[in-house]
Amino acid sequence: MTIEQFITTFLQTTPFAIIKILVIILLLLHLSFSFVLMRQTKLMTHVVEAQISPLLYSISIIHLLSSLFVFLWTMIFF
Repeated sequence: MTIEQFITTFLQTTPFAIIKILVIILLLLHLSFSFVLMRQTKLMTHVVEAQISPLLYSISIIHLLSSLFVFLWTMIFF
């Protein structure tokens, strides 16, 4: 079996699995982005002292938790 035959067979038999894998990879990227965003916000609040800093940090934590929830929900139900 050549690589072209393998690819065509794989694409014909499991298109839903390919979509599922791509969605999970994209959600992992978004989860890592939200973690980096939270870390950057934490560092920013230590450098720049402002009244809105705790609010920004809590929004970044909510964003991280919501992206974690969406990722776990997708892993369970998708």
